[in-house]
Amino acid sequence: MLTDPIPTGIDFVPEKSKRLLRHIKYLAKKRSFSSDPLYRGHFAVTRSLLQGLEKIGVNFNYSPRKLSSLAETVIVLAGVNTLRQAIRLKQGGHIKKLFAGPNIFNFSDRGINLASPEVDAAITASPYIGDLFVEGSPSLRGRIITWAAGVDVDYWRPERHAPGKKILIYKKQNAGPVESVEPFANYLREKGYEIVNLEYGNYTHGEFLEALQQSQLMIGFVIAETQGIAWAEAWSVGVPTLIWRNTSRVVKGRLYKCSTAPYLCDRNGLFFDNFDNFRQQFAYWESHRDQFDPRTWALKNMSDEVCAQKLYSKVTSC
Repeated sequence: MLTDPIPTGIDFVPEKSKRLLRHIKYLAKKRSFSSDPLYRGHFAVTRSLLQGLEKIGVNFNYSPRKLSSLAETVIVLAGVNTLRQAIRLKQGGHIKKLFAGPNIFNFSDRGINLASPEVDAAITASPYIGDLFVEGSPSLRGRIITWAAGVDVDYWRPERHAPGKKILIYKKQNAGPVESVEPFANYLREKGYEIVNLEYGNYTHGEFLEALQQSQLMIGFVIAETQGIAWAEAWSVGVPTLIWRNTSRVVKGRLYKCSTAPYLCDRNGLFFDNFDNFRQQFAYWESHRDQFDPRTWALKNMSDEVCAQKLYSKVTSC
């Protein structure tokens, strides 16, 4: 597994310099949960795959410091320069199978390396991302692996006591046309619920866990998600989600299909389209709570070990 180039060849000086500067930064600043140097790239994705592979007993190495330690099968999880180096190494015979993703490019036609013939398959976090990649680079057709990272279900777990009448409202910046969550919050307050508000980037993992453990439901506002790890964390805690639905977005003048929750299903939550539909869906949740079992669904579909096994099986079958 690679998230940074191996300090060798033409990458020796620049990579050694970056690692030294990074080490100095971590010494000078207090490390946070999301900046731990052990997991590079997208922290949650890298952490999930590495810990998941350990749990299922797969032999692997991560971020080797020398070329002789490189395995014959390589997954580049993140890093444009890392992928460029891996392509050169495959061309030189150091790598037999090369897989790339899911955190390298947002769109396949923005970077020619992802569709390079040396890449055996591109890894995408959800089916709609795979469709976008094939649309941008038709040569990727038949070379897409859909894989979602898992969550640590031992950390993201329910409290033993039942939560009170609290509902968590979770919003990411630029959540489309939903400028304010207050109409939704006021409606819920009128129905006797206490509201907990969290905005992406303004909380710690511990604060998010505590908010989830105290809540009966999470309501999410986001313009698009490649996977929705925050949703999976909520499901693992046993909290169903009611997510605003959005199916398209414009990026630099170009219209793309998207999803706000690619893995939402009738066991872990519901979508809503607008305020009126929100009231209908909320009423459905109130009267059909036994339908939802997000914790069981997460254990079966999105634990670290389950997701790592899925990727391992797909990679070894290519």
